[in-house]
Amino acid sequence: MAQLPPQDEDSFPAQETHRIVAGQEDAPEWMVSASRVSGAAERRGASTRPEKARAPQAEKAGAADAAGVKRAPRTAKKQTPKRARSASGEKKAKPAKRTARKPLSKKAAARRRSRVRKGVAAVLGVMLLCVLVTVGVMGVSRLVDIKQTLDRGDGVFYANIFVNNIPLEGKTLDEAAAVVSQQVESQIRSFSITLRTTDGSGRSWNITGEDLKMQYDVADQLDQLWAIGHTGSSAARYEQVKALEEEPVMRYTTLTYDLSSVNQILSQIKQEVDKAPVSAIRVDDDTKWPPFSYTDDVPGQELDITGLNEHICGMVDRLESGTVDLSPTVVQAPVTREYLESQIVQLSSYETAIGATSDPGRFINIENGTRKFDKLIIKSGESVSFNKVAGRRTYANGYADAPELAYGDYRTGVGGGICQVSSTLYNAVVNAGLEVTTRYQHSLASNYVPLGLDATVQDDRLDFVFKNTTNADIYISTEYYKKKGYWHTKFTIHGRPDPNGYSYKLESEVVEEIPIPEPTYIPDTDAEYVVYDDEMEQTSSGEKGYVVDVYLVTTDASGLVVSREKKYTDTYKARQPKIYVGVTPRETPEPVLEESID
Repeated sequence: MAQLPPQDEDSFPAQETHRIVAGQEDAPEWMVSASRVSGAAERRGASTRPEKARAPQAEKAGAADAAGVKRAPRTAKKQTPKRARSASGEKKAKPAKRTARKPLSKKAAARRRSRVRKGVAAVLGVMLLCVLVTVGVMGVSRLVDIKQTLDRGDGVFYANIFVNNIPLEGKTLDEAAAVVSQQVESQIRSFSITLRTTDGSGRSWNITGEDLKMQYDVADQLDQLWAIGHTGSSAARYEQVKALEEEPVMRYTTLTYDLSSVNQILSQIKQEVDKAPVSAIRVDDDTKWPPFSYTDDVPGQELDITGLNEHICGMVDRLESGTVDLSPTVVQAPVTREYLESQIVQLSSYETAIGATSDPGRFINIENGTRKFDKLIIKSGESVSFNKVAGRRTYANGYADAPELAYGDYRTGVGGGICQVSSTLYNAVVNAGLEVTTRYQHSLASNYVPLGLDATVQDDRLDFVFKNTTNADIYISTEYYKKKGYWHTKFTIHGRPDPNGYSYKLESEVVEEIPIPEPTYIPDTDAEYVVYDDEMEQTSSGEKGYVVDVYLVTTDASGLVVSREKKYTDTYKARQPKIYVGVTPRETPEPVLEESID
């Protein structure tokens, strides 16, 4: 039964209308249903509908509805006297009391349920039909898509498939094999690796695909790629082709080659490139001092073919042609010239100046004694005696007469001034770090070296002796030269450097001065200075005496003092002034007598 469209509750008439399901006259009241709303809705409306909706509609009580069904009039309920009038005094009509509906009969209820089931079944049938139609349309669409997708690879490769970066889309298996084979064969023919040295020799070697016996396998990769979209069920093939749209498949042909020829080539190159280093040599040379010349060391080189082999293999795997620079590793000579030269270095040098007013014989003696030590080689562990090297101070040995200090005073003797040579050598020896075994001080202070730094010598009595403790040869050279108007004697010592890099020197410190004593008067019996006893001549003003502490100061390579060790104390006597007095009395002249004049 068709339902009326819903309408607003305010549009409904106040008088309820009922539709008679069976005969109206004898139908029970519970079989009468509302034409617009259900009984539950009516009951809800009775409690929520506005007063105007529940107003009596007597004028429409007996009217028929649009379907021709007669409407039963409602029975109005009598109003109580208390509610007969409104607030204005007028009487107000009270809605009629609703009549309770009677339940349907079993047959009527069964018929209603049957109609409901049929309606639901009809709706479900329509829905099922719609679903079937939709599914059918979708299934047909997917089948069409699968067919169209797979048809694109009918006898050819699908899109997004590559071999050696060559797209195979639209190519048959034979066409793809021909294209890829042509590419690989061209790459093999053009493949070449040039090996060249960077040592300036300009040598180079080539390695070709023919040298490596290159072969390739195109069919294996193509067969694997052809299987994509061409093997399996339609659904599986379809999924494989769709996957290509998301991520392309790229493969590379497999090359095989023989690296034994590469190893042979590299071994040959190594033999040509490798070069053994040449050590420097110390050569005897009397024209130099120390008496040696040195040859230059020559570095060698060595090629590492292990790493080179790996690099070439990588290029071959990628069919990458190019040039490889061969950079041999430099191999230093075991013995370099720098090392040899560092084994004989200057250990010390010391020089003193000769007074310009010295006796001529003194210049001769100092020069002669200095040259006696020039080009002297002292073996390791050997001791040197100054007197032995300088020789006896005789005319035959080239010495001359000159003032010399002996027995606390200056006297003329052969070899006077030789002590300046021994004192100069003494300081050079100490500064070189050599061991001094014998040394004597002068009785009086000398003026050519600081106090405490002198070494006096005398034939057969006083000697200066030192020892080579460096475990290597010592080389002494000397010079006698004039500079700024003064003659100088100079000693230079070469040898093995100090193992600690230390330097040495002597420092003296005066701890006491001895005053000049009273003069001594010397009778000049030889009339050397004065003749008569009333004459005097002072030949010496005298000298102070000194007490001196001498220290050996050791410094490191940076000049920092490592130690300051006291070695000895020297005492120099004070010297009296000398005054010579004549010994000859003067004769008294006889008086002259005057003659008288008569």
